[in-house]
Amino acid sequence: MTGAGPAARLAQLDGLRGFAALVIMLYHLEMVFHSQGPFVRGYLMVDLFYLLSGFVLAVATERKLANGIGAIAFARARFVRLWPLVAVGAGAAFIRACFIGMADGATLLLWLALDLAMIPVLTGAGPFYRFNGPQWTLFWELAANFLHALLLRRVPTRWLPLLAVGFGIALVAIVQDHGADNVGVSALTWDTWYRPIARVGWSYVLGVWLGRLYRDGLRTSGLPWHLALLLSVAAIMAVPYLPFSRASGDLLFVMLVMPLLMWNVAMSRPPQAAAPWLEWLGNYSLPLYCIHLTVLVWTSELLGQAIWVRAVALGAALGLSYLASRLVSFKGKPLAAGSAPKAG
Repeated sequence: MTGAGPAARLAQLDGLRGFAALVIMLYHLEMVFHSQGPFVRGYLMVDLFYLLSGFVLAVATERKLANGIGAIAFARARFVRLWPLVAVGAGAAFIRACFIGMADGATLLLWLALDLAMIPVLTGAGPFYRFNGPQWTLFWELAANFLHALLLRRVPTRWLPLLAVGFGIALVAIVQDHGADNVGVSALTWDTWYRPIARVGWSYVLGVWLGRLYRDGLRTSGLPWHLALLLSVAAIMAVPYLPFSRASGDLLFVMLVMPLLMWNVAMSRPPQAAAPWLEWLGNYSLPLYCIHLTVLVWTSELLGQAIWVRAVALGAALGLSYLASRLVSFKGKPLAAGSAPKAG
């Protein structure tokens, strides 16, 4: 069925982004504390971020791009809106690096400057960025946004599924070879530099296609909003227990389950009273995503691996992220995962 057009705001997608950030934090908690709980495949929520970004930019921004905003100007604006995330995440990790004496002061300052400028590690060894692991996703976010403004917005809607399938075929080959859909975290090398492109391209292009369908009025029935959001968490918790290999389970989630989950949430309609809370959760997810890993790692370094330390680490990550959300303005919705055109 079709509707009259996009709603004034998709607060339910703010909520979905918030849930995704919480899942990623729980995934990193299990990684840092060497446990094997239901969130061990939480890295797949990164793919959801790209799907959401493509969806919402197609709904909210493509027509503005058609009215004359250049790709470079658009990418520059996106960088400015992403930068608070970069600064918060890199700043927190820089403080830890100074505390543990990761390197001499001059080297740490140089690394901080490079990370703040979004210049990745090009030596082929170590993490994609020097301090804050999750920052790698923001690099590819900017790259996708630039290519969206430069080329993707010109691609007719009917061709987008074919483009997505092309990325999907490449993604299947890469994930099967790598063993999981968690490529992109490590520094670029001559042998692996292209691998994250398929991961980002599949989700982002599919999101753009679904966003255009939504923008042009496509509507379907969906679950109640709270069940739709909870289903996204239940689905990622179920992935480790599927009777498939890790690679096959990841691909099943990213290529089939995830788009259905996101569309189902988009089709839900939260009550007006819930919208401010969902919007707040979306805003809170931004500093949470960029701060939590540093806090979890540092807490484990200071206090050890006991079960009670996990509770302390979670509380510290949630609390410091809240403090950052109060001190730094994230009203620009840098990840574009919950914004939609204003009515009128």
